[in-house]
Amino acid sequence: MGSSLIFAFMLGCGDIYRPIVTSVPPVEPSAQPTKYALVLTCGNNPNASTPTIDQVCASSTVPGYASMVDFSGDTLYVRLNVGIGPRWEAMAVNNSGSSGILYNTNADGTVTSFSAAYSTLKPPENNTVYSSTLLAGADPSTLLSTTSYLYVAQTGRSSVEVMKTANGANSPAGFLEIPLIDARNPSAPQYPVNLVGNPSTQRIYVISYDDNLTPPAGNCPASNSQGTATGIETTTNTPSSNLALGLCPIYGVMSSDNRRVFILNQGSGTVSVIDSQQNQIDTSPNLIHNQPNAPPGQILVGQGPIWAAIYNTGSILAVANSGSDTLTLINISEDVYGNDSPNFGQIIATVPVGSNPSSVSILQDGTRAYVANRGDGTVSVVSLIGNTVTKTVALPQEPCSAGNLNVLCTVHPISIAATTGTPTGKVYVVSPDTNMLTIIQTVDDTVDTSLPLTGNGIQVYLTGP
Repeated sequence: MGSSLIFAFMLGCGDIYRPIVTSVPPVEPSAQPTKYALVLTCGNNPNASTPTIDQVCASSTVPGYASMVDFSGDTLYVRLNVGIGPRWEAMAVNNSGSSGILYNTNADGTVTSFSAAYSTLKPPENNTVYSSTLLAGADPSTLLSTTSYLYVAQTGRSSVEVMKTANGANSPAGFLEIPLIDARNPSAPQYPVNLVGNPSTQRIYVISYDDNLTPPAGNCPASNSQGTATGIETTTNTPSSNLALGLCPIYGVMSSDNRRVFILNQGSGTVSVIDSQQNQIDTSPNLIHNQPNAPPGQILVGQGPIWAAIYNTGSILAVANSGSDTLTLINISEDVYGNDSPNFGQIIATVPVGSNPSSVSILQDGTRAYVANRGDGTVSVVSLIGNTVTKTVALPQEPCSAGNLNVLCTVHPISIAATTGTPTGKVYVVSPDTNMLTIIQTVDDTVDTSLPLTGNGIQVYLTGP
């Protein structure tokens, strides 16, 4: 009897529940996407007061620099020498959008390029910087990369140089020069100021204006010269159109579907619209109805439009107006057939921003636009939902001179680029009067950090949206 009770007691002890503890690894934040900010800087003698990016380093006498900054960690990966007097940058992005080949023009008449990618097997500082020499007197300014070619605006020759870049070629080779001619004034030299297109577009557009100086010297906006858009077919590299623009065009953007091109006419205070499907100025009834006081094919904006950006999903064109200190938001929606919608060309809002806005960039989640204000050293944060400025971010002041670090001056931003991300997106800002790259985090629109660069910044470019 006693032994049975003892056995039963022992059996019961063996059935007692014992909890099993399983370790659960902590949930890490989502990894930041792989992308980079690419910054061009002057080697010396920056002209901080010049109105356009391509003229900031025109007086440089030593090579400039291209810096590559990692988005996820705000790490300066590499600084590479480019040509003397860098003027403009463009990129042939790979399929993932995380890297590619960076090209830039230089005042010394060259195009430099290097592979803008990071690998532990081949760090980017080991990348070769290639240099291609353009035709004599080219004086290159802006450039544009498509799937197979690199197009370079040659202000000194009133032409565009076509360079082969197919199959991922690092070093482009020029093989064709396309003269620019205004059909209304064939004898007037043309000053090409911008190239507009997307990598896969059927045609690009060269934006130029009449310049009677020899060689052309860029006399806008004082001259109020007539502008021209020259269409060039990317399959044959032949001109296919000669379209009249407003006065002193300065910059342009193409919609992501390649169907519309928007050209900013600095002297007219308008935006010319090109129907790139038809290769002609857009004079649709909807646009004319929504812009009754504008010349046909144009949209009235503020004074001195200088930069633009497109929110693709929401069909919004944002135009920074340097003369009126405003941002104009325009409806550019299309119908299912690619025609102008009934609301195409309507002004959604005109938003007051800071002094002398120089550039604008849009977060592609559709929440905000960021405007760099060159006149007062600030960035205006514009809600694309409420169409108002929700915050003004003052950029950090910098020493006025190397000899007196205690006296600080306001910087004057010239280029801005915004990108989404998790847990925060980022906004990159450069100014020609400082060597600092300012980074704003979009989670609360505050300055996150400033990275020192070699040379003063003129342009920042992002490899991803």
